Amino acid sequence: MSDTLTAPVVHLLKAGVLYQGDAPLVWEQILAQQAAIGDYLGVIGLDVVIDRAEGYAYVRQQDSEARDDGTAVPRLVTRHRLSFPVSLMLVLLRGRLADSDAGSDDPRLVLTREDLVEMVRGFLPPRGNEAQLVDQIDAHIRKLVDLKVLRPTKQTAAYEVRRHLKALVDAQVLGDFNDLLATYRSAVSTTVKDDA
Repeated sequence: MSDTLTAPVVHLLKAGVLYQGDAPLVWEQILAQQAAIGDYLGVIGLDVVIDRAEGYAYVRQQDSEARDDGTAVPRLVTRHRLSFPVSLMLVLLRGRLADSDAGSDDPRLVLTREDLVEMVRGFLPPRGNEAQLVDQIDAHIRKLVDLKVLRPTKQTAAYEVRRHLKALVDAQVLGDFNDLLATYRSAVSTTVKDDA
């Protein structure tokens, strides 16, 4: 591997998602060496995804069908099964990001912990112990920080919703999940009425 590829490839593999604002010099190297980086990573079964408009790049596993030779390559990028509440929060955040993009000139969406709790509270079954519910939501928020979907800001208990969420939850997934949520919400409300 050429020396000009070393830094951008290592940063991409290490960062998970690399944002232009977080590493501007590496971002420029990625853009300048995009084809060479793609060729290099393709050998080990990875694709580089670059969204110039949003200013981020990441590496993902190639589909075995997408490979020219049809060879199945062992997974290098691990997949994580997400719990329903974390998946729910991803979809709700994606919806909030779309609303923010449509109604605001600010490219950043910052939500407080209270915003996040209120956003998801209505979709979770009610509990007798409110503190326990909030602690559970806090654990889900930490998971989203680990996944780099949320980034803590300098403001206390506030999080920036990261732009690569659009790549994780596309319009089709958003539509399918909204249908599922409608079904889930009606089932939860029926259960609550039956318990009353």
